[in-house]
Amino acid sequence: MSRARGESYLRLIVSIIAAAIYLIPIFWMVITSLKPAAEIFTKPLIVFPTHIELESYKQILGLPSNKPALLMNNFVFFKNSLIIALDTTMLTLILAIPAAYAVSRFRFRGKTSFLLFLLVAQMLPSVLLVIPLFVLFKFIGVINTYMSVILADTALAVPFAIIILRPTFAQIPKEIEEAAWIDGGTRVQVLWYIVLPLVRAGMVAVGVFSFLTAWGEFVFALSFLQKTELQPVSIGIFQFVGMYKVQWDSMMAFSTLVAIPAIIAFMFLQRQFISGLTVGSVK
Repeated sequence: MSRARGESYLRLIVSIIAAAIYLIPIFWMVITSLKPAAEIFTKPLIVFPTHIELESYKQILGLPSNKPALLMNNFVFFKNSLIIALDTTMLTLILAIPAAYAVSRFRFRGKTSFLLFLLVAQMLPSVLLVIPLFVLFKFIGVINTYMSVILADTALAVPFAIIILRPTFAQIPKEIEEAAWIDGGTRVQVLWYIVLPLVRAGMVAVGVFSFLTAWGEFVFALSFLQKTELQPVSIGIFQFVGMYKVQWDSMMAFSTLVAIPAIIAFMFLQRQFISGLTVGSVK
């Protein structure tokens, strides 16, 4: 066996193991949601259910079911998550695009320190930001509003967005912009009509990342939204945790439904997402 073929097999094995690490929990979540409650903790372990149980999905969707009705309509949680995720995505793009363009095109004092600050910001866990953000949001009066979580999620997403978009803008030849300026276009017009269409892959990558970050974010939503009618799906999952019992089948069914939008978004945009993440890595 040649060395190149051996390396190929090794990469294949590593890829399969990595994929299994990510896919097995998802598989187990879906399978558990379809099991009768009595089969979830049986010994020996039952991988596939003896018969498919859909009562948990009926309970979550508000359909007639032999399970007790939930106190809160689950569509409220999904609506809240959709509002927060879409607004976070839009705000992240609005802030990150001009910032990344400026960093890639202009020379200014402190540019290196600014980029280093963005990298360091990626290392900070969200739990460290909760207390100062809570004090700030309490002062400006946005606690218990969508705006508090949207601003907090945007603060997490913007540094990553700038880091991804900067090399994307840098690979666009300056001569294209200069030709447009000669024809009478302003810098804003050139950015909007010429540059942005050329960096669509990077924008998709940033948009998908921002959406997924806001869709599954937990700490900020738990800290800033005490009103149940404003909470997203990441908090709504606690409705299945009781004082003495956890409805594991319903919780897994709810988690499966929560994961569907993220999976669909990545399936349809995976090519642009991967291209946006890798652009600028090779000249």
